[in-house]
Amino acid sequence: MSQATSGKPQSARQAASPRARRAMAALGIDPSAVRGSGPGGRIVEADVLKLQPRAGLAAGATMVPLSAMRLAIARRTAESFATIPHFYLRSELDATALVGLRAQLLDGVQRDHGVRLTLTDFILGAMAVAMADCPWANRIWRDGGLLQFPTVDLGLQVAVEDGLLAPVIRRADTLGLLGVGKERARLVAAARSGKLPADALGGAATSLSNLGDSRVDEFGAVIMPPQSSMLAVGRAAPRPLVVAGQLAVRTTLRLCLSVDHRVMDGAAGAKFLGRIVELLENPLLLLWAAVRRG
Repeated sequence: MSQATSGKPQSARQAASPRARRAMAALGIDPSAVRGSGPGGRIVEADVLKLQPRAGLAAGATMVPLSAMRLAIARRTAESFATIPHFYLRSELDATALVGLRAQLLDGVQRDHGVRLTLTDFILGAMAVAMADCPWANRIWRDGGLLQFPTVDLGLQVAVEDGLLAPVIRRADTLGLLGVGKERARLVAAARSGKLPADALGGAATSLSNLGDSRVDEFGAVIMPPQSSMLAVGRAAPRPLVVAGQLAVRTTLRLCLSVDHRVMDGAAGAKFLGRIVELLENPLLLLWAAVRRG
């Protein structure tokens, strides 16, 4: 009778799949403690993930099986921190005019074009214009050098069941605010319905992660390889702000730009973030930039 069917632990030399070996190494699990359920008692990844580690855990704690998406996210974020030298730039902007302009446009744009403009659309629009104005931000680190992208393509982090997808808005600087809104709505719907095409992923130098619909004020995001930056945005909320030398309550947004130091230094990243802030604080400039480029 084989060990797989006898209920006895496998030997340390028991065959294991490559993914199972990686999982055992990551979790610090001794192969001899794993019972293999594969052909001939071979250890597969599921055998490792369901095993309860014995040390340092409360009684009854169990390993939660990982979906393919959650495992991919774990690997990519670990890769990001291991290989990309992150630094972070933060800014708080007065979003009063931005929120007001969105409110003015909301009903008319939805009635005439079927798109409900969101603050995400304005932020993506500002990122697109800033990227076109700051071409050094439209690069990634590749094979020991800098790869310059010819078009402005922007990723957007979309929460889906058990994970994230990052569809890319292509040539975002040529679309204008309305075009960005339409494309954002289309890609988010496709991602959440499981119908996102493969060609909608990859190819961007930067992405937006917006937690504005939550109670998160500010956060720093992990750059998604092979991208070189990630803009993290918290909620728009009333906060104290000094305006013209006087303390006032204004609606503000807090932005954090995570940057790959191999691609941009602090001054270059600050110019990129500063241009985004300028456009969001003066949203009519954002609309004019779209008209001018069109």
